[in-house]
Amino acid sequence: PQHRTGRDLPIPISATVDDPDAVGHDRLLNALGAHATTKQACVIIDTGTAVTVDFVDGVGSFHGGAIMPGVQMMLDALHERAVSLPGVRFTPPDDEPFGTDTRSAMLLGVAQAVRGGAHSLIDRYAQHYDAYPQIIATGGNAAELFHSDDLVEHIVPDLQLIGIRIVCERLIDEERQADDHDTQP
Repeated sequence: PQHRTGRDLPIPISATVDDPDAVGHDRLLNALGAHATTKQACVIIDTGTAVTVDFVDGVGSFHGGAIMPGVQMMLDALHERAVSLPGVRFTPPDDEPFGTDTRSAMLLGVAQAVRGGAHSLIDRYAQHYDAYPQIIATGGNAAELFHSDDLVEHIVPDLQLIGIRIVCERLIDEERQADDHDTQP
């Protein structure tokens, strides 16, 4: 069945941030999808245009996180700001420990910047939480960046869509309950 709505749907997740309305819907939908899937505290690494590393506690409350440039944004900035560096499209770097030419050095550098940043933030969140939460990666570059990462337990490409599905299912359930209430004598 199809369901249409003419209004923005609220994302049913609590947040401990200063201004919950200012948080990107993508981050909240990822948090909702991750917690609904894991049923425990988790860190979500979303690797898109920007990289976000967000924390959700064990009861499903969004605590915020960090935002950093995505790998392509970093590569573009290197090219635009350093005249001698070429324009490079992101592809996963080789497993070699060193970049042996400019292109491979740039790819290795941006991949390690994201991985290292994510690892540092995961450690920070775990220290604050006093335990290691489950780690989930999502987004366009998640598989390329975290496929062999020991900390990342799940790569879920459609995490945001899982969050959207949950929002829609809850709306439909609420409307059914309201309809059932209205039709009772």
